[in-house]
Amino acid sequence: MYTQCPSCITVYKLQAESLARARGRFRCGHCGEVFDGLERLVERLPEDGFIDLPEEVASATPVVLAVPAMRPARQPGLNLRVTAPEKDASTWSSDWSQAVREARPQPRPSSARAPAPRVADRQEGVPSNRRWWFGSAVLTLLLGGQIAYAEREYLLQHAGTRPLLDSICQAAGCTLPMREALADIRLVSREVRPHPDAPKALLISASMVNDAAFTQAFPIVEVTLSDLSNRPIAQRRFLPSEYLAENASVSRGFPPGSTAPLVFEVADPGQSAVAFEFRFLSERPPPEPVLLSWP
Repeated sequence: MYTQCPSCITVYKLQAESLARARGRFRCGHCGEVFDGLERLVERLPEDGFIDLPEEVASATPVVLAVPAMRPARQPGLNLRVTAPEKDASTWSSDWSQAVREARPQPRPSSARAPAPRVADRQEGVPSNRRWWFGSAVLTLLLGGQIAYAEREYLLQHAGTRPLLDSICQAAGCTLPMREALADIRLVSREVRPHPDAPKALLISASMVNDAAFTQAFPIVEVTLSDLSNRPIAQRRFLPSEYLAENASVSRGFPPGSTAPLVFEVADPGQSAVAFEFRFLSERPPPEPVLLSWP
């Protein structure tokens, strides 16, 4: 085989061993150029005169080697080389069978016990699913607690969840705030007249009925006096402890179907107060700031 330096066009004769050892890379002994000897590698030199050897174009795909010369065995301990040509066919067949038997793995004795498969420790491998489920349950409980705390007012007043909360709290020995249903409180009578025992004072009396099917908390009562133009001129809010005669009634709550009297003693705002209005408010959340006050 021959190759050529592309710089000084010097032609060199190669052996297959040199080509394999250099992986195709050579240094020209004439000009010192390092070049790829495979680019101009030829089996024989052209018979006619030449200057440059023909260049081999690299193939885009690997060249398929279709005609095999031989296929040596790779099994260790199995030597197929014939070292004694004088042996006859029977001797060669015997040597071949013995070599095959030696190359095969020998079975273990029956007394030898195979080692038991090692079970990977949970700490060395993937964490147990039990821990994952436990963590998920804890996170679910925390999320449910946050939602319940954010919606506590709704859950305390809802007719479907309140009996369950009452039973849980009774078993735990705690006390829940009373339910509220201001829309089910009805005002049945009301009257404003001068106070019989105090000058420049008014006596306001009324009665309210709990139409709800459960005992609820007594509301805050707001009384507003207005003039002929319906413009508020005096306003005051009364807590249950201010309009109930017994403080024990506040803790017992407003029983269903019962009637509670309301009596208020207030200062007379003057002749311009000709109309009055009652309104029931909740103690949760705190009442809105009072813009008007009683004189």
